[in-house]
Amino acid sequence: MSRLGFLGPQGTFTEIAAKTYARRIDEYIPYGDIKALINAVSRGEVDKVIVPIENSIQGGVTLTLDLLVEHDVKIISEVIIPVKHSLLTRKTVELDKIKHVMSISQALAQCRSFLEDNLVDYQVHFTNSTVEGAEKLHDLDDSWAVIGNSEAAKHYNLEILRKGIQDNEENWTRFVVLSQEEVSATANDKTSIICSLGQDHPGALYDILHEFAIRGINLTRIESRPAKKLLGDYIFFIDFEGHYQEKMLEDALDLVNYKASWYKLLGSYPKSMVIDDYSVS
Repeated sequence: MSRLGFLGPQGTFTEIAAKTYARRIDEYIPYGDIKALINAVSRGEVDKVIVPIENSIQGGVTLTLDLLVEHDVKIISEVIIPVKHSLLTRKTVELDKIKHVMSISQALAQCRSFLEDNLVDYQVHFTNSTVEGAEKLHDLDDSWAVIGNSEAAKHYNLEILRKGIQDNEENWTRFVVLSQEEVSATANDKTSIICSLGQDHPGALYDILHEFAIRGINLTRIESRPAKKLLGDYIFFIDFEGHYQEKMLEDALDLVNYKASWYKLLGSYPKSMVIDDYSVS
């Protein structure tokens, strides 16, 4: 039986990404936080988990990045979905009747223009998740609304008063699927590694990146995180096109491993499935 863990509860964007990635999973298992998810796949409680790793507006998900350093798991796929927010209510009401709006701080910030342009004398209320607000809404009167997604509306039997209320239409979140097992190469792969520099000197990062540049290997992402040791000591997350078993990449990675003080291969996997429509229920 195949089991896939996701960041719960039901109705989250991570559940949407999970069901977009794999519709034939026998069991989808919600977990309360990213650390619990990665611990679960590391211990073999589930076969795979899916976690957010990057947002086009807010950047990298730092907890996911830090946990990838600590745990021996492989990236086996990625899914990119648009962040589409909706205004959800218990029943259909006029917008000027809405006086209270609940959601997580990021969602409220991402929909600020819509709220200011369409609501009058309203108050915002922060929740731990968009789903928490959806759950609470049934116990409140018709002056309350929540910012969530269309799947949450289905799960909690809510009305979608307005769709697509986010201020920025180009808001995407990238999720990665983690497992203890690798996947086979395809003709359209991407590879992720983590490394830290050797002894600090001028051009230390260049020495690493040079190995990709001289071979024409296209880097798709590079991000740094503190190594949590000395100030100025960083770990670099690097994504690039191709599979690590290809001869050209294998040569580059051998030299990166030699030049770096620490190196970890996170895996090679099929390039992103970019999803525009995520009606998955």
